[in-house]
Amino acid sequence: MAGIDPVAQKLLYSIMQFNKGKWRQHKPHGRNHNEIMVLGCLLHGMHPGERLNWQDNPPDFNHSFESNHPGLKVSEISALLRVKSPTITPVIRGLEDEGLVERTMDPEDRRAVRITITEAGRAIIRAAHEERMEIFNKLVEHLGEEDSLQLAALLTKVYTFFDSKVPQESEANAQGDDTP
Repeated sequence: MAGIDPVAQKLLYSIMQFNKGKWRQHKPHGRNHNEIMVLGCLLHGMHPGERLNWQDNPPDFNHSFESNHPGLKVSEISALLRVKSPTITPVIRGLEDEGLVERTMDPEDRRAVRITITEAGRAIIRAAHEERMEIFNKLVEHLGEEDSLQLAALLTKVYTFFDSKVPQESEANAQGDDTP
């Protein structure tokens, strides 16, 4: 085992503390994280391979898909959110029960079901986004613009590291390859 680097240890504990923060318990407009993410996927009508990236491209809540937009399959939503379909199915069911999403038969494959966001779902995600933006505007006021931009850049680097480098190293180690 490698020696304990005090800087790495401090970083680890900071991230652990951040993950336990009360901000994670906040439910914007009464919705949990999974519900917001599903509605976000449907709002954009994205497909696997595309990334949910609102960092430089804020969501357009007023954009209406053409009537021929088929929506997304549960498997496509799961792929976008990087979770298994059984995780998303109850979320979609709950959103459907509340009239925030609709299920329709796929016109190309009658065995498949497509999920689309309703106007009520669009209103919920718009309100949740506005609520979150109020909180983050306060954070920018607290940190200042320069520190906020630096934090955003650092968090993007952290995400990129964990999203790309760590899985590659884990796969290589699982296959017995010692190369980084």
